[in-house]
Amino acid sequence: MSRAVCQLALDRIIAYVRGCGVELTPEICRRALQLVDRALAEASNGEVMELAMNLVPEYFDLPHIHVPQQHPELKRGSIGYSPYV
Repeated sequence: MSRAVCQLALDRIIAYVRGCGVELTPEICRRALQLVDRALAEASNGEVMELAMNLVPEYFDLPHIHVPQQHPELKRGSIGYSPYV
């Protein structure tokens, strides 16, 4: 039996929120259910998952994720570009 789109969307939202370090409380779970309900009501042509993920910032205050700069610096010498010219 295949999983329904609502279950897939809820699973993805829960995994995303948990991955951002948010503890899953009953309130967080209810908020996720409300988000999926809204996505199901508003989405058209199978865009439930996309809409659900786009709604995450409206429903959850997620911590800012700091992405460190890459080291060493990237150089494009193979295509003839040198940032030091």
